[in-house]
Amino acid sequence: MSTFPVLPEQLTNEWFTSMLRDAKKLGGDNTVTGFDVSYIGDGVGLLGMVIRVKLSYSGAANAGPASVVIKFAHPVPENRAIAANLNMYEREVIFFNEVSNQVATPQPDCYFAAMNYDLGSNVVVLEDLNAYRAGDQVKGATVEEVKMVIDSIIPLHAKFWNKAADQFPNMMRIDTSYIGPFAPSVQGTWEPALANFGYCFADGVKEAMPKYVEALPNIMRMLGNRATTLIHGDVRLDNVMFGDGKPGLQPAVMLDWQAIMVSSPMQDIAWLLNSGVAVEMRRKHEEEFLAYYCEKIAAAGVQGYTLDTARDDYNTALLFMMCYPVIIGGAFDPANERGKALAEEGLRRSTAAVADRGLLKLIP
Repeated sequence: MSTFPVLPEQLTNEWFTSMLRDAKKLGGDNTVTGFDVSYIGDGVGLLGMVIRVKLSYSGAANAGPASVVIKFAHPVPENRAIAANLNMYEREVIFFNEVSNQVATPQPDCYFAAMNYDLGSNVVVLEDLNAYRAGDQVKGATVEEVKMVIDSIIPLHAKFWNKAADQFPNMMRIDTSYIGPFAPSVQGTWEPALANFGYCFADGVKEAMPKYVEALPNIMRMLGNRATTLIHGDVRLDNVMFGDGKPGLQPAVMLDWQAIMVSSPMQDIAWLLNSGVAVEMRRKHEEEFLAYYCEKIAAAGVQGYTLDTARDDYNTALLFMMCYPVIIGGAFDPANERGKALAEEGLRRSTAAVADRGLLKLIP
């Protein structure tokens, strides 16, 4: 399909008909005759726009999917440029067009994904997972949910273990190409994060922030100087849908593939635990989770990844991933109550993990 919409107002019955036929989700004797658009969540976020589209057909009511979810680039050029700087739109399109069919990681079916490089825009049309329950990052995960998420990302990690850099030479790498575009976002947000949420920082971490921010590029190089693979890059509960044991549903499905990159697999685990697990639960079950990961990655065919190695990689990943809630806290919108809760919980959990494990001493 040579042309495609990059904004909701560009959607048409004809485009939906052609797109769904190409995806083998609609028979040639049927057509889309109408659609209704609604925004999911806040609709237009910082870097993108997500909508749900209910579809009507000329034939049987279930001729094609009853609804789809569509992700667009942000309509404002300045916001779109932020995502483009990190190749976020392109990375998700690459995942669905080149990677997704190689891995058994539970994910929504993708009906269409494409980039318009002239505009810096994209469109990704996905299966609507409205039968699933969305994870809640503020509430936090249970032990069972953490293990479900680990199970979901193991196939991706195992498939490209120590091979991703060669198989995807143009992919963002934590220790090289990601440093230049990413590090300035931390440099521009750590002071506002301290001003907004200094009360959420664990003892000692606040005082170490200037040194931490200065050393961040070297911490990123440390993280890449070990076993690497293709990672999801944003494994947090808000990007997980749970099947809750319903017939025909997966235990946990991973959403939002804009952050895939080549890095340590423990980056995914660190972000899951320091963003989506309450402090006391992490303290109690952290070693159990690391052992569970090692067991599952070995069962998937990766040999020699010991608990000691995982623990060392996890410590470095935790230190690096503390910068994500710092960015969230520094870019906080005072009008967004859930954004405030995300920043508070993220900073409490991540800085507590760094303090608990004595990771400030790892800062180069």
